[in-house]
Amino acid sequence: MDTGFLSTFIASFVTMFIVIDPIMVAPLFAALTHGDDNKTQAKIAIQAAGIAAAVILAFGFFGGVILKHLGIDIAAFRAAGGILLFLIGFRMFFEPDSEMEAKRPGPKASSRDNVAFFPLAIPMLAGPGAIATIMLLMNPGHELPVSEQWTIKGAVILATIVTLGIGIVIMMFSSKIANALGRTGMNTISRLLGMLLMALAVQYVFDGVRVGVLERVGLVTVAGINH
Repeated sequence: MDTGFLSTFIASFVTMFIVIDPIMVAPLFAALTHGDDNKTQAKIAIQAAGIAAAVILAFGFFGGVILKHLGIDIAAFRAAGGILLFLIGFRMFFEPDSEMEAKRPGPKASSRDNVAFFPLAIPMLAGPGAIATIMLLMNPGHELPVSEQWTIKGAVILATIVTLGIGIVIMMFSSKIANALGRTGMNTISRLLGMLLMALAVQYVFDGVRVGVLERVGLVTVAGINH
């Protein structure tokens, strides 16, 4: 396997796993599917992951086109997405319970026809953070060669699918995981992931400022000197 592909896949997988956070879906899935048999739970988990994958990858492929038509530079979106992810990570670190409550649906959610679509796929798995992240990862910049761009996109797609695949397994064993970890264990994991997410978010902001501001200022300065 190509080293560049592998390194991109690992970085993308870590980022997507933290943002999607399938571990935090476990207690909600257990509550919504309480009383269902194993076959039904597996069907719901697969449906939720499939819907989430379709939504996330759709934004990954066409999000850049939307930004272009809106006149939004990818560097600006990268910085804005970094700020959004930092806020999510901040809440995961300092208020893990509130992060779970922010995604938790209303009391009538369990009576809906298809809980796989809402709230499991949206917004638990394919939330604003996941959508913003996939758009950042799938749009590395037009300055890279086309072959390298597609290598990065392929690694991101694979990382997303693997993350959601792990999510299916976690959901199917959600009751056992939630009982084993307990509230303290879930909060501890959430805080660790939140800290990593904040670090990644700062890097996104730095990259956005570097490309969108610093490099442009440098180009303008050089052009002025040459003129």
